[in-house]
Amino acid sequence: MKVAITLAALCCVPALAFADGKGSGSGSGNAVQHAVIEIKPVPGHPFKELAIENPLGDIRVEGHDGDSITVETWKFGPDEDVLDRLRVSLVPNPDGTVHLMTTADGGREVKPVSRSAVRIDVVIHAPRNTRIDAGVSSGKLVMANLDAGGELDTSSGPIQVNNVSGELFTHTVSGKTSIAQAFGSIDAATVSSDLVLDTIGGDRLVASASKGQIDGRRVRSREIELTTTDGRISLEGELALTGHMVISSLHGDIDVRLRSHGAGTVRARGVKVDFGGVPVVRQGDWAMATIGHAPMPMSAAAMVELQSRFANVQFAIVQ
Repeated sequence: MKVAITLAALCCVPALAFADGKGSGSGSGNAVQHAVIEIKPVPGHPFKELAIENPLGDIRVEGHDGDSITVETWKFGPDEDVLDRLRVSLVPNPDGTVHLMTTADGGREVKPVSRSAVRIDVVIHAPRNTRIDAGVSSGKLVMANLDAGGELDTSSGPIQVNNVSGELFTHTVSGKTSIAQAFGSIDAATVSSDLVLDTIGGDRLVASASKGQIDGRRVRSREIELTTTDGRISLEGELALTGHMVISSLHGDIDVRLRSHGAGTVRARGVKVDFGGVPVVRQGDWAMATIGHAPMPMSAAAMVELQSRFANVQFAIVQ
């Protein structure tokens, strides 16, 4: 079923539970309930922020050109009684913020059910200029085609971001993070998983992984800071005028290949340092080189710093 409700009609109630419609799908258990709801803003008060908490499954948020928010849910469980205990609440506020949360009713009076036996997956279509704050536990978190950034958090679930602008923060413990076609300031952190970056632009990119690799391709951010403890760092991108890049690892190899549009200075240190034939000057533990030949003030020169305490560093300028 599909219901269109204005924001004003919803503001007078504390929460809205989804009406349940039955459908087919795949997931934990043998019973499935499917629901769709659409909410529209009050004229002159567009939706501007959407906060989603779904510890029971996946979240996928996609931007669209309309002004409404459409939420589609799938509940999975062993039987209909259990499905009735799975709740999805949606709370729109007069200031243009919306909060969606999933829960499972419990208590002594109900039969206990294993956490792995139930699931709620959520797919949302929101206006492109809506900021997204979303969190899952072990589910997948996907964000695509949005222009106002947001903050994404998981425990063990993967994060996938595609075609997003604005200020973006991602945090995960053990879920792989993939960010592609992102344009804005990015801060991505993971503890024990890999981080993949592809086609990144904007003022600032900060990425860190404790026990995971960082792999960046087509990166054009003006300021770049990549850090790992045990993982390898591989970066291919462009060095911007006045750009600043710091890449460091304790135990991981570093491999950086850059296209440069101006002059800059590179300094590196590691167990073995290879600058690919670029003339190097030694200064203590550091190997230093100048790249580019365009005359310009020193204030406009780019700076690259690469260091790995217990592994190797490789740097090259590519055409």
